Amino acid sequence: MHQTDLLRRRQALLEAAVSGRLTRRQILQRGAALGLTATALGSLLGDARRASAQGPSGNLLSWAPSGQRWELPQRAVYPLFQEKFPDISIEWVAEPIADYIPRTVIEMSAKSDQYDILHNDYQVVPQLIALGSLEPLQPYLEQDPDYMEDLLADVPENVMDLYRDKPAADGGVLYGLPPDSNCQLQYYRLDILEQAGIDGPAETWDDAIEIARTLAESGMKQTGTTLKRGLFAGTVFITILRSYGGDWFDSLEPGGYNPGMATEAGNSAMEILLALAPYLEESSLNASDDESNPAMANGTWTYAPAQWGGTTMNDPEFTEFYEVWASTRVPKGNVEAGDHRPHMGGLGLLVPAFSNNKDAAWEFVKFCCSGNNQDPAIGQAWVEGTGQPARASLLQEYAPLRAHFPAIQESLPTAVRYPPLPETLALYEAVGNDVAAVVLGEMDTEAALTNMDASVRQIMQDAGYYE
Repeated sequence: MHQTDLLRRRQALLEAAVSGRLTRRQILQRGAALGLTATALGSLLGDARRASAQGPSGNLLSWAPSGQRWELPQRAVYPLFQEKFPDISIEWVAEPIADYIPRTVIEMSAKSDQYDILHNDYQVVPQLIALGSLEPLQPYLEQDPDYMEDLLADVPENVMDLYRDKPAADGGVLYGLPPDSNCQLQYYRLDILEQAGIDGPAETWDDAIEIARTLAESGMKQTGTTLKRGLFAGTVFITILRSYGGDWFDSLEPGGYNPGMATEAGNSAMEILLALAPYLEESSLNASDDESNPAMANGTWTYAPAQWGGTTMNDPEFTEFYEVWASTRVPKGNVEAGDHRPHMGGLGLLVPAFSNNKDAAWEFVKFCCSGNNQDPAIGQAWVEGTGQPARASLLQEYAPLRAHFPAIQESLPTAVRYPPLPETLALYEAVGNDVAAVVLGEMDTEAALTNMDASVRQIMQDAGYYE
């Protein structure tokens, strides 16, 4: 038996013994099988019981987006957590993600001490750090060097950086840990595309328009994307803009921050959305993840060119079409500078600075982000509970169970994060309002792009980015 495996099994035996799940006879028999004498076992058990008695305790309240990937995986690992930390109990408050993200900012701005754990989108982490609302987790992590080394070796640095105040290369401090990673993907039903005589998913956005048009010719619009006014519409627009070589700003440094909406790339992005609009299933115009996932699961949407990755489409408990949903990279712009540039997603576990149970909250955060070197049962419970790990080892191990995991791994190298700015949410809301207005015919493209640039510049000016 490998030394690491031996140590892990001995630790599991001690935890089971301390929790009272084994008889004395079972403890001795299993200890002997792991090379532990009765004397050595007694000494280790004494140390473990003393450590358990001195360990953190408390009643935690975890505030999370409802459903798959967030609330449910937390609940799935909780029984395992209670075996190790019987003196820590957890209750959950969960609500739709479209409501959850802005509400957490409001509550943290008010310095609410009601919540002990947030499971929040990384895009708002810079804003929460600027508000002084998050407890730095770097000091906690450094107290367990073995765990820290294992975590940092398994989670890509660009994913860890999502939860730092600045990149690791610049000495950034961690304010959260990622049990979750994601990016936008292109989803398509294998059976529907085959029936329509379509060879495969789109390589470019022009291909995506042609697929949507062909599917609509069946007499029913089947293409969807998340165009809910504000954040979600803004996210789709920026993804297409980036795929045509554009971005929010010319640079993120003093002398820069000049908006990039009223540009050739911005115009191309709006043209793509307007070309798609006649073929979009009508619920797209007010869809966030809370509407898109059911639409895909029940067969209303059969093609989604830019949809956040998630476990549900390949889950037989969620959709009868689990065997025919496939995914790949989002389309790219059909220009020389075009590329597959999805938004990088992911929600991290954060501890509010105002929590009265920070030590106990940290233990649950750490537990949820554990890998096989800590306990393989944790990663398994997280994935089977609809979770989507950030650890590369778990994404690879559970690819046979979750068909979209390989698409995430393929997409992450060219995925782009939300701008690491406290104003990010306000920027997406402002731009997304104009995007929705164009798609709904309330504003023309030129006026909308001009207004986007003006709104973005005003937000940045009010925040002091221009001299």
